[in-house]
Amino acid sequence: MNLKIPRSYKLILSLALVAGPFTWLVLTEDGQRRSDLFLLQVTGHPSFNIAYDHLNQHVTQSDFETLFPKVRFQCEARETAFGERVCAAEIASFNGMPARTVRLYYRGDLLTSMHLNYRERYHELLEASLRNGLGDPLQPVGAGVLLWRLPEGVVMLAAAPPETPGDAALLWLSPGMAVRYGAT
Repeated sequence: MNLKIPRSYKLILSLALVAGPFTWLVLTEDGQRRSDLFLLQVTGHPSFNIAYDHLNQHVTQSDFETLFPKVRFQCEARETAFGERVCAAEIASFNGMPARTVRLYYRGDLLTSMHLNYRERYHELLEASLRNGLGDPLQPVGAGVLLWRLPEGVVMLAAAPPETPGDAALLWLSPGMAVRYGAT
C-alpha cells in the first residue's frame, strides 16, 4: 500500500492555500473592506465604534474623550448652524466601515450633532448595516435622504451614493436640531 501523496496534489493544495485568501481579499467586497480597515489601522488612525442609542443630547465632550481615548479630537470654538464648538478627528473606521473623519458639534457642553465622513464606495454596505440595526428608514418626500428616527434624535444618510468623492456623510441630529431642520 502506497501512502505517499503525489507531488502534483501537494502543489495544487499549496497554490490553493496561497491563492484562496488572496482571491477573497482582492475580489470580494467583504475582503476589500477588511483589507481597507487593516491598512487604515496601520496608518495610525483609530476606530470610532459607537452604538447609535448612545448618541443623545446629554452626552458631553468629556464623555467622548473617556469613551474614545485613542481618538485625537481637535476642538475649536466656532459658531455653526449645529453649535458653537466643533471637535473633529481623523478616524480609520466607524462601526466596521472605512471612514475618514468625524465631527462632533456642541452647544454649551452638550452634543447637538455628529457628522461622519465615510468612504463612498461603502455606501450600500453602510445603508444595509443601518437597515439591519435600526430597521427600515422613513423617507422625507423629495429629499433623497434616508431617515431613521431614534429615541434620542435622528440618523440621516443620502438615499444614493454621492457623486463627488469625499462627500459621503452620515449625520446624527439631536431632537432639538432635528426639529430645527425639519428632520422629524
